[in-house]
Amino acid sequence: MTVTLTPSASASVESFCGDIGGGWDGAYCRTTAVSPRKAVRDIKLALPGGLIDDPTSGPVLREYLTTLMGNWRNAADKMAVDSFAEENFQIFQHGSALSAVFHETYHSDGPFPANAYRTYTFDMAQGRRLMLADIMKPGLDPLVVLPPMIEPFLIPALAAAPKGPSPTAYPFIPERWTPDKVYSGAYKAWALTPDELIIWMPDYPVARDFPVNYNGNTYQWSMDGGTVQVHVPLGAIASVLRPEYGGV
Repeated sequence: MTVTLTPSASASVESFCGDIGGGWDGAYCRTTAVSPRKAVRDIKLALPGGLIDDPTSGPVLREYLTTLMGNWRNAADKMAVDSFAEENFQIFQHGSALSAVFHETYHSDGPFPANAYRTYTFDMAQGRRLMLADIMKPGLDPLVVLPPMIEPFLIPALAAAPKGPSPTAYPFIPERWTPDKVYSGAYKAWALTPDELIIWMPDYPVARDFPVNYNGNTYQWSMDGGTVQVHVPLGAIASVLRPEYGGV
């Protein structure tokens, strides 16, 4: 289930947009930045109005969106051609847990847009942000217990991902996507839905894997953010989750 938050033209949203250097157009907080070489970057941020005003989620999300706007404006100074940077969001809810998933799409150094996923989960009843370890039963490290449990769902996600020379070629093999490997993003981008744990891997574009010459392959792989999206049914990991987050 996705909770739909329609960006609103509330005074607080418009004010926050202005505070971070944009203008509210009814759907996005929008601005443009011009580089010394006269390249124009169009910047658009979707703002989850109800969440940026909430005492639990507001401080964290305001900091994230403020930093994002600043980073994208600063990056515009280095651009030689016109570019864009756009953020959109989805909201998922599981009981009192609410996950905000921000999808960033932007030009960086290459001709094609890059993608990144920033995720934030809160327990709205307890008034606190949740890390992945917080939804686990006490004493369990998610980076240790989850990899073997999610592998059956990682394999089809790898099969569905954009491929290189072969569907089973390096690096689209499970052992290169465990949380100690660069492509996984150490499970930083995740969301809790009513019936799934979703993990976006990697959370941010990766320039190359290590080692480069894995099994004699001299191709230097790069990986866009969110190339692999793993949907893990909560029932499959219920034994390690706290009851309030889908455990038994």
